[in-house]
Amino acid sequence: MTKSQVNKLGKEIRRFIKEDSLPANDLLDKLQDYRTSFKADLSSVFKDISEVAKETRNDSITAFRIKRIESILSKLNRQPTMSLGNMGDIAGCRILVYNKKSVSKLINELNSRFKVKHYNDYLKETKDDGYKGYHLYIESPINPNKLIEIQIRTVKSHKWASMVEIIDILYNLKIKEGQKHPHFERFLFLQSRIDNLSFVEKKEVITIDKKYKIHSKFNEVFIKNNKKIRMDWFCHIDKENNFFIIEVDKNKTSNISSFESYEVAEATYFEKFKLKKQSNFVLTHIEKPNFKRVCIAYASYVLINHEYLNDWYKIAVEVLNLLIESKDNQQAQIYQNYIKDNLKEQLELLKNEINEISEYKKDEAHSLDGYEEWLEEIKEKLVDITKVAVDQTTDTKDRNRWLSWLKG
Repeated sequence: MTKSQVNKLGKEIRRFIKEDSLPANDLLDKLQDYRTSFKADLSSVFKDISEVAKETRNDSITAFRIKRIESILSKLNRQPTMSLGNMGDIAGCRILVYNKKSVSKLINELNSRFKVKHYNDYLKETKDDGYKGYHLYIESPINPNKLIEIQIRTVKSHKWASMVEIIDILYNLKIKEGQKHPHFERFLFLQSRIDNLSFVEKKEVITIDKKYKIHSKFNEVFIKNNKKIRMDWFCHIDKENNFFIIEVDKNKTSNISSFESYEVAEATYFEKFKLKKQSNFVLTHIEKPNFKRVCIAYASYVLINHEYLNDWYKIAVEVLNLLIESKDNQQAQIYQNYIKDNLKEQLELLKNEINEISEYKKDEAHSLDGYEEWLEEIKEKLVDITKVAVDQTTDTKDRNRWLSWLKG
């Protein structure tokens, strides 16, 4: 397709969007052809990017994806003056690293290897919502008329970005796409500077959490999905598949499928989209995939864990202790009950998960690769939660009750 044909396609699609309806199938077929035309360009760039990332830091995580059809339609709707041919992030790569120095090194190396058309530096000037990252838009080595986006983030910044998407999915919102929600927007902004919050801001985090039951909802969905995703992953062990479709259905249940070839994966993705199942799903390629890499790179689709759960323990207990020190007994009691109720709920969910996977282990037809690691991970969570509960419990009967939870 020429650029003028692409732009014409975008205009035709917008007519349907304005009428709040899904574009006709022939337009979707053309859009799919346009999306997949980036495959060769993206594969060529990704190979070089993976080498650069590995040389910069061996534990870096690299992935690529072609922009989801839903995301293209949404962007055309949000930015009515943007032509489809000028949408610079149809094809994108992402590099995640564990420290800020690696980000700078990557930026310098990528600038020297590729022809950079433009960039967005959200490190020097953090976005108003709290997002941090660096986006390069490079010219494709195969087709100079096509751009490839490269996102570079620390794993910590990526976890924040994942949280925005997780909240959108769990609360049926579209904050990432610009929907306004003062409480969640404030909550996410505070999360972006979690290490530098004042007492008042920490209390604000817990107040918003309590209002919307964020910690509780995260735990409920994560623990439910942990079993499902682990079992899905067992099916991929020993396969050399690098392409994945990760899906969250309308019940907030995650599913993962792997594919050996891009062509089969992309055809499956397109058929899923046309079924209109009200699911969120992404097709991605991950360099040297393992369970941990997939879960970090696509936390908002896997939905089994997030750093916020650990941050919540720390912040909630700090707020409680400061209330006790200031002798604000009424508020302290409210926060103490809130913490205990959340911890009890999580303990119940984790114990149910242990019982379920114990039954799974008894079935000789199932592979046990990765089972022991899974079980140990859950037991460690149980110990950590009980320690938090015991440390902030002064009543002897309550303390013994928490300890009995752990032993049981």
